[in-house]
Amino acid sequence: MKVEVNSAAGVGAASASTGLSMGGIVARMERLPGNAMQVRARVLIGCATFFDGFDVIAIAATLPMLIAKWHLSPSQIAFLIAAGSVGQLIGALLFPALAERYGRVKTIAWSSGIIGVTSIACGFAPSYAVFVALRAAQGIGLGGELPVAAAYISEITRAHGRGRFVLLYEIIFPIGLLVSNALGAWLVPKLGWEVIYFVGGIPLILFFTLRHLVPESPRWLGQRGRMAEAAESIAAFEASVKGPLPPLPQTDDVRQAQLSAAHPKRTVRDLFGPLYLKRTIAVAMLWMTCGVIQYGLLTWLPTIYKTVYHAPLQLALNLAVGASVLGVIGSLVCALVVDKVGRKPVINVSFVLCALALFCAAIFHDSSVYVVGAFCALSFGLLGCGFITAYVYTPELYPTSVRALGCGVGSAWLKIAAIAAPALVSKTITANISVAFYAFGAVLFLAAVVIHWLGIETKGQVLEQLEN
Repeated sequence: MKVEVNSAAGVGAASASTGLSMGGIVARMERLPGNAMQVRARVLIGCATFFDGFDVIAIAATLPMLIAKWHLSPSQIAFLIAAGSVGQLIGALLFPALAERYGRVKTIAWSSGIIGVTSIACGFAPSYAVFVALRAAQGIGLGGELPVAAAYISEITRAHGRGRFVLLYEIIFPIGLLVSNALGAWLVPKLGWEVIYFVGGIPLILFFTLRHLVPESPRWLGQRGRMAEAAESIAAFEASVKGPLPPLPQTDDVRQAQLSAAHPKRTVRDLFGPLYLKRTIAVAMLWMTCGVIQYGLLTWLPTIYKTVYHAPLQLALNLAVGASVLGVIGSLVCALVVDKVGRKPVINVSFVLCALALFCAAIFHDSSVYVVGAFCALSFGLLGCGFITAYVYTPELYPTSVRALGCGVGSAWLKIAAIAAPALVSKTITANISVAFYAFGAVLFLAAVVIHWLGIETKGQVLEQLEN
């Protein structure tokens, strides 16, 4: 196939065999309208992300039965939740490094295989100790998939409408949470806790199929100097466009991005150097806060309803499902506004409102109605807006050579928080739960302040334009 080259995009290391340069890759990716290959990539990578969300939260639906089955103490429950987070921490650091070396798509396929195999094995776990070990192993795949997938989806999308495109993909994660909670509420009381883990084994299929159905990121291939493969990858996207391709863009933003594409390759040290340190601190606060709330509070939701407010198991599970529905609705609202108002306002406003909701829950902690309302607001604001926007915002802050690593470091902070946060609920669940509500609300408010002062706005800009 003859590769069309932008004559103004000769910046960067061009390949003699294709005439393609990094600037040419940027220009051709930025002129791509929505196409069938992007949809296919979003659906198939989305399946991996769906089951990431599904398997992450499966423990919430099964935890009440596991507590009764193995007579678990609060400290054992916290250790069980934290064990999965330890694995996710390892995966969040390991798989992005593999993605920078071996490619985004191949790495997502590997993580999906780990998720599927270990989920099925969890369903056969004969004891608490074996189950904990399997959840830790599964966490390696769960922690590795999300940051690499976020980097890939950002890299195959042009600047115009990127927030909406990425968010419509990322909505699949809270949908995975919702389906896991819904299936758990429906199937677990009838068929036992094992069934949810057997369903969670479906990602194993992606291990065998993903690499044959989705092209590798052209930006990553170009950064590695594999220009012939980058040309083939771009051609796969271009071939799926309906009608003639638009002309190659010649805007000032694209010219600046082409110049940025010629910058030296960055390393993990640069994430903590003067060029990106403020961004990395903002990313750390963003992801730590999401980890504290998601794993330190929302994972406990059915158990809090059942233990503290004495709700029947079915009602506790149903309330968790309702909160997940609000998370999906919040994600849809966020997808409509994130390209208009920007990433930082969405994150900061959602964090502040969630903090106020938790403060209200702490003040009125004796009233189950207020607490349920606060958790509903938390699910809408955090899962639906703040958390999901993190997957749009983080990849935009770093260049292609360290984009997956930057996402992985951010995700690692989430996992570190997830390891420590469950202990706070375990120590207050039988004493004074309002202490946990106050503490989590304070974390949200502090994160909003840090992101406001240290973060940059990224809406509407070409990825390469954001490197400095």
